[in-house]
Amino acid sequence: MAIPILSYHAIDEQRSPISVTPDAFRRQMQALSESRCNVITLGRLVNALRGDGELPDRSVAITFDDGFESTYKHAFPVLQSHGFAATVFAVAGYCGKLNDWPSQPAGIPRMQLMDWPQIAEMERHGIEFGAHTYTHPRLDQTPASGLEREIVHSKLVMEDKLGHAVDLFAYPYGRFNTISADMVGATYAGACTTRLGTVTEASDPLALERVEILYVQHPRVMRHLSGRAFSWYLDIRRPIRSLASAVLRREWE
Repeated sequence: MAIPILSYHAIDEQRSPISVTPDAFRRQMQALSESRCNVITLGRLVNALRGDGELPDRSVAITFDDGFESTYKHAFPVLQSHGFAATVFAVAGYCGKLNDWPSQPAGIPRMQLMDWPQIAEMERHGIEFGAHTYTHPRLDQTPASGLEREIVHSKLVMEDKLGHAVDLFAYPYGRFNTISADMVGATYAGACTTRLGTVTEASDPLALERVEILYVQHPRVMRHLSGRAFSWYLDIRRPIRSLASAVLRREWE
């Protein structure tokens, strides 16, 4: 088993570091459809890792971090047209607002986030939602006294708004430490990191690898997500990505 979890943020024309254009997204989803991959929910993947159920061959999961309104406007209709599932991680304290949380790096534009009615509509059509904290901090820099609000309270707010359990989480910026990871493990069934890689039988359901769309944005790559060559491709990109992440971390901090 080597299952890619694709990681998106905004789907818009802003050309920001976290944006994919609507046209590029349409072409990527068309290529994914032509690849004969089976798009599954993240919840199903987590359940399988925990021994509950099996997964089809050539499985792929799609995620969107932050819950931008552009996901609702531009990604949602395309996903529906292909019958694809997806998981969106929303920042519970910012739904319906702008992404102007205190930890926002310079160079990321201020963009509208989905409101609760939009989230509810997507849920009614098979899109899964998870928590992405309450205010989007770097959890490894958050005082222990603030972790409960970010990890536990965000879950409770989402459950109150959506009317059902919320069992999935994504770490903002992929950052966590032992204290925050332990709290996430006590609160959620599955959690996503930003560590580049595919999910295997050895993966920790609470520290899942993902593939940023930057590395697979060309439709030609999207058509070969389940092959051995794709794993080799990620092996080559991983050290380059680690170096780039270290440079960005110094700039943002």
